[in-house]
Amino acid sequence: MSQDILDKARELAELISASEEYQTMRDLEAEASADPEVSDLYASYADLRDQMRAQAMEEPDGADFEELRGEIAAIEEALEGHEKMRQVSQARAAFNLLMEGVNRQLQAVLTGDEPEDWEDEGCGSGGCAGCQGCGPR
Repeated sequence: MSQDILDKARELAELISASEEYQTMRDLEAEASADPEVSDLYASYADLRDQMRAQAMEEPDGADFEELRGEIAAIEEALEGHEKMRQVSQARAAFNLLMEGVNRQLQAVLTGDEPEDWEDEGCGSGGCAGCQGCGPR
């Protein structure tokens, strides 16, 4: 019986990896990674983070440390504001909703609480992509 469960888990993983949500997320992540502006921002972020770690060991409360923190915050804001990164964020959110739905289905079978018994917060006309999340209430 255990092998049957593992086989079904693999089948589910294959279905998830073929889903539009997963494929879109993966494609947008690849596009963002290939974008020189995004790559430069990530490289700067990693460099500043390393500098901050080194500074934290020497003098974590110094002005240099606060300056590094500000520079890191500015890069984080630039990344969040970058169009490709916003698209990646939205795609990740859609994929997370799919995975939450999978988990809800597993939970329903294991607990006996059927999803139709759960209160729907109203995904609206956009379906789950516009949803704030459903769950047992």
